[in-house]
Amino acid sequence: MNRSFVVSKVANVNIFKGVDIRGAPLSRIAGVLLALLATCAAAFAQDNFPSRSIRVVTPYGPGTVADVFGRIVAQNMATQWNGASIVFESKSGANGSIAAEDVARSAPDGYTWLIVTTFFTASPALDKNLRWDPQRDFTAVGEICRAPNVFIVPASLPVKNVAEFIALAKAKPGTLNYGHPGKGSTGHLGFELFKKAAGIDVTGIGYRGYPQMVPDIASGLITASFFSVNQALGQVQTGAIRIIGTINDGRTKYFPDVPTLAEQGYAQAQVTPWFGIVVPAATPQAIVGRIDAALEAALASPEVREKLDTAGCEAKSAPLGEFADIIKSDIALWARVVKEAGIPTD
Repeated sequence: MNRSFVVSKVANVNIFKGVDIRGAPLSRIAGVLLALLATCAAAFAQDNFPSRSIRVVTPYGPGTVADVFGRIVAQNMATQWNGASIVFESKSGANGSIAAEDVARSAPDGYTWLIVTTFFTASPALDKNLRWDPQRDFTAVGEICRAPNVFIVPASLPVKNVAEFIALAKAKPGTLNYGHPGKGSTGHLGFELFKKAAGIDVTGIGYRGYPQMVPDIASGLITASFFSVNQALGQVQTGAIRIIGTINDGRTKYFPDVPTLAEQGYAQAQVTPWFGIVVPAATPQAIVGRIDAALEAALASPEVREKLDTAGCEAKSAPLGEFADIIKSDIALWARVVKEAGIPTD
């Protein structure tokens, strides 16, 4: 460490302000000097972040959308940091809680990140024994993207739009159903939100994931679901399903002729899944700021935006405080949905 660096950092933090060490015992002087050294070391670590490998934990398996979206932005961020090492580690299970608890217990130094989505804000309402808290144990860094969903039905179901689906559900209460990829997913809670808005009785059926659900949708055993754009594309091309609504802030370019739920009168059910990055609470703000700045730069890159778009997610900038507000709002939203739908807690 050169002298100019030490002087600049001491000038910035002014550690001696209000401290008079003249005539003080050696122990007092040593304590002040140790505090000065610690401050300089912390400043040096922050200015040189990252100086070692970063671990990014994803709550689902390799190749899942959270993993793919995270890798797209991380690759660009690593390039910004002169080829820094960013290593992805999958910790699936317990609806994301295994990954979340791992990161919550990690050192708050900026070298461990968690990729988050709906599970992060829904878990407090679904698990009464949750051992982590999305606000207490984490600091929000920023949003990565939003993945438009579509409201799909099997091609054999005689409905062409949301109004016709609701009319059929009301004419035959309790006979229609919807499939979802697991408790607490957007496909689960989002459809419950739609049911409440529409005033219909439709039974939810959980699967281990979308791949297991597809054959039952195609055969008509499952009569509705919320699919991501990517998941829907192949099935639409085979003629197995029909899309009756877009669940997004606006129409998706993949299905530009399909109106949104809001356009069909159900704006309150228009919830688009988002993906973002959080780090352990108490991570120094200077380091959080560096991560956020690199993420924002990545999202401004045409190449990154194109890759995310191809993967089925629209780049979305929501840095620091804005992303924290989104998390807070969704915690309240899903708590209300869980309560109103009578979904049992674990």
